[in-house]
Amino acid sequence: MSSPLKSIKSCRGAATPSGLFLSDNGTLLAPSTSRSTILLKFLHWFVGALLLLAVVSPAGYHVQAIYRKNLAVYFTPWFNIDPKDKARYAPGKEMLPVAYFFLFFILPVVVAALVFNLTKTVYRGSSFRFLHIEPRWLCCQISYGELAFLGVVLGGNIIVFYQSYLLQIGFDKPTITCIAIALGFSGLYNMVFMALPATRHCFWMEWLNLPWARGVKYHRWLGVLTIVSFVLHFAFFIVQYAITDTLAEELLPCFDCDIATDGKYAWFNVFGELSLLFMLIMGATSFPYVRRHYYATFKATHWLFIPAAFTAVMHYEQIIIWIYVSMVLYIVNRMYSSSTVAYPAALETATALPGQIVQLTFKCSTTYLPADLVYVKVPAISTVQWHPFSIASTPLHTPGLLTIYVKALGHWTSQLHDYVKQCEGEGVQPVVYMDAGYTPPTPMSSSYSSVVFVGGGIGVTPLMGQIMHLLHARPHQDVYLVWHVRTVEMLSQFHGWLRELEDVAEANHGRLHLHLHVTQKGRTDIAVGPAADTDRIAPSFDLTRFRAPPRPYAHLSTVRKLGVLLLAFLCSGTLLVYVRFGQKFTKLLGPEYWP
Repeated sequence: MSSPLKSIKSCRGAATPSGLFLSDNGTLLAPSTSRSTILLKFLHWFVGALLLLAVVSPAGYHVQAIYRKNLAVYFTPWFNIDPKDKARYAPGKEMLPVAYFFLFFILPVVVAALVFNLTKTVYRGSSFRFLHIEPRWLCCQISYGELAFLGVVLGGNIIVFYQSYLLQIGFDKPTITCIAIALGFSGLYNMVFMALPATRHCFWMEWLNLPWARGVKYHRWLGVLTIVSFVLHFAFFIVQYAITDTLAEELLPCFDCDIATDGKYAWFNVFGELSLLFMLIMGATSFPYVRRHYYATFKATHWLFIPAAFTAVMHYEQIIIWIYVSMVLYIVNRMYSSSTVAYPAALETATALPGQIVQLTFKCSTTYLPADLVYVKVPAISTVQWHPFSIASTPLHTPGLLTIYVKALGHWTSQLHDYVKQCEGEGVQPVVYMDAGYTPPTPMSSSYSSVVFVGGGIGVTPLMGQIMHLLHARPHQDVYLVWHVRTVEMLSQFHGWLRELEDVAEANHGRLHLHLHVTQKGRTDIAVGPAADTDRIAPSFDLTRFRAPPRPYAHLSTVRKLGVLLLAFLCSGTLLVYVRFGQKFTKLLGPEYWP
């Protein structure tokens, strides 16, 4: 055992290295100075530069010095546009925003996705540790990364609002109308990025090393900004229509008018009202209380994003160009998840332990990193709820197997314990779906002589696999585990794992130091077994439902992911350009089909 002085000096805050190289089994490799290493680092920051371009380009569209006075003029010959024709809907002008967004938004995102997915299996860039630090001078719990996100979003909104307002003022429109239109474009700017953090396979979040559980807050913030902007957009137009005494004519649909001429703008507004209504319903069911107590309602109403997007496009046809990337990436990410959860995950063991703890060991045909997050769904409990849990194993110790532990701390986890217990009693294999392969935890550097893990209660589970991983991969490091539990009962649940740690450390000549503490005195006689369960009546589950042949879990291959991504953008982009170029719907079906 190393001296106390050495141990104290070794226990420093481990900052994430600037670049991490991973082997096939997730072991951290020593950095190299070869050309391939320089290339990987360059590609990592090249992806970041492309994503930055994609963030600022929607705002740049509204800067007249960038788009209207330069790029739009440059694109004019591409589509045979008559420069003397100043009409808004002159032939070919419908393709100008398409060209802009293709070059400065769609293309950078597609290239960034391709490069990132090809390099992420061998190289992980900096996790931007400083972005996760919470400044002390703020009274609320918010990190520098969240402040940077708010700064970018608010800055983009200010630029979009100001430039849109200047443009509309130049058309001699009333001030209230100019403000209303500018607010609408601000909401559209937020809408562009709103769907990106809403899926678990968002490569933007992976590049920033932000797990979905943390990144989803940005989806909520963008949703709030979008709805607020559109509500104000609607409110200012109501004021303008009230001033001109045209509320009924502008806001109510007309069924006995020609929607190609007289009723055109009225129906524009009706579709905008419908889109706002759908968004308000989604927003109302997204409050924390509704989301936690009525999750099925929350998830069902979120499917209203489909009619909300459709009616928004009917309200302002250029919206389809703005949200095109988000729509395609969202659908592709959903396809990634659906492909990996088409069948239940095969289970090696499923045990309801005393103390309201469930151990689930899955068969896994692909590698993973210890402390990764996996999402679990049990259809016998809920067909819509997915819950995240930390992996408590490592493929170096149990190859082909993946273990998680779940303690009954809420309604769903309590039902999981009851369900697994009932399956054990009736000799039936539980039906459990698992989704994985998201933002991995930051690998620990080998440059430190000592590594200290501190855990409390069931919170030790993400540390279990990491400790075992270090004992196998780096036995030269001093590994300390400081584990505080309330009762001896919790220690007894993991007695076998603690013995395994000691055996592996002894076999690999590792240096393991265990410091186990029970914080509640006089509780050492707590029963371990059925007597420890509460007296509540356990629910009964229908074990004959949701039967499907289980399969070992496997990640979607990089080749298939990239193939789906390219095919989705190629097919949808071709269709969009074909339909939009020359406004084919209007020419083929008549002017009443104006969108």
